Amino acid sequence: MRTRNILALSAGLFLAACVTTNTVTGRSQFITIPPSQDAALGLEAMKEVKKTADVKTSGPAAQRVQRIGARIAAISDKPDMPWEFVVIDEDVLNAWALPGGKIAMYQKMVDSFPDDDELAAVMGHEIAHAILRHGAEQMSRAQAQNLAIVGVGAAVGATTQDGEMAQMAVTLGALAAQGFVQLPHSRAMELEADDIGTLYMARAGYDPRAAVRLWQKMKSMKDGASQPAFLSTHPSDDKRIARINAKMSTYMAEYKNN
Repeated sequence: MRTRNILALSAGLFLAACVTTNTVTGRSQFITIPPSQDAALGLEAMKEVKKTADVKTSGPAAQRVQRIGARIAAISDKPDMPWEFVVIDEDVLNAWALPGGKIAMYQKMVDSFPDDDELAAVMGHEIAHAILRHGAEQMSRAQAQNLAIVGVGAAVGATTQDGEMAQMAVTLGALAAQGFVQLPHSRAMELEADDIGTLYMARAGYDPRAAVRLWQKMKSMKDGASQPAFLSTHPSDDKRIARINAKMSTYMAEYKNN
């Protein structure tokens, strides 16, 4: 019992030490990965992507993405991050950001938004994810939740001496973590990236009103069979549009100053 208490105290101190304040948003974040490792993690992950996907670093689409990305990154809070902007030649309406500033845009996304302002809204969003360390935050939360879930299973097993009951506790714990912690937190980070990304695109001289047009078009491109927002890692398009419109005066002030 004493050993268990010591381990619990040590774990608590470690977890508390991993809570930091984001200098851009002022929000507290739980991150176990030091910032110095972001670039290495992103670089290794991008190497793996390039082994399996048709990644374009040259050509009209890649040049367009690189031009817009570099312009936004230059006015961001971390212009010196080792930024890399690539296009993946696949018919997928998506984009993503890896830790350390590795940004990928799928060809369908580039083709679907020939307006540079609208594509800048996507680029600003992904750049914001990288700067706000959302990837590292998600990995850290997943690690902590997995440890907690395993701990619950061990405690139930020790109490009941029932392996099946312990496994059930682990399964239920995993479902609860996903539904009530991971997914809502992921949605919150998406809205945060919308906000900071729209601010960045406006500072870079791109019209922030294009961010609203982007999500209106994204909504129209869907099949109409999207799952409820509470079961998704992303907020609804309507919610994103409303949140951006609510702060449009702030974004427009930045835009007019550039």
